[in-house]
Amino acid sequence: MKPDLAGWTFAFVLMTHGLVSCTGCQRDQPVSHTEPHKTAPSSADLLAFQRLQAQRMDSLIEVSTSSWQHLQTTGTGIRWQKLDSTGSGIAISALQEGTLLELHHRISLLDGHVITDWADDGPMAFEPGSTDLPSGFHELIQLAQLGDSLRAMIPPIRAWGMSGLPPDIPQEAIIVVEMRADLYQRPS
Repeated sequence: MKPDLAGWTFAFVLMTHGLVSCTGCQRDQPVSHTEPHKTAPSSADLLAFQRLQAQRMDSLIEVSTSSWQHLQTTGTGIRWQKLDSTGSGIAISALQEGTLLELHHRISLLDGHVITDWADDGPMAFEPGSTDLPSGFHELIQLAQLGDSLRAMIPPIRAWGMSGLPPDIPQEAIIVVEMRADLYQRPS
């Protein structure tokens, strides 16, 4: 029985990687390679890569928000501004646990692609600390008072991260949020 193409390929791989010795050779020697031996990246290499990626992302967000007035930045890198306020004076962070909010919102990608918009999809019900949106949304809501209109850019690490939320949200997406938070009004 003759070896098929797969068998020949397997034998070739074994020989070129020094796993099979040559019959008739005076001594067995591994096949020398001209390429340097490749190793996995070190922890330091991975950390340096992550730092560089974070700096690039931060620079992109900084440039994208450079024209925003009264820009503020959280400790986690969310850049935001208050657009308008009804002056309610009621901080969302001071509301009782379980309070349901109504968000008039527009959530989009940095390129302008709209993920959801209250004009098309209706207001979003949101319970601070409980709703299953990423942590950046909860952090942003806690900065507002009832009736405030905010605009923000949320970095991927505080949004949908490395994986995104296919097909609508790609990997490592910066999320742009415009919203107004009010107490939830039950439909009549």
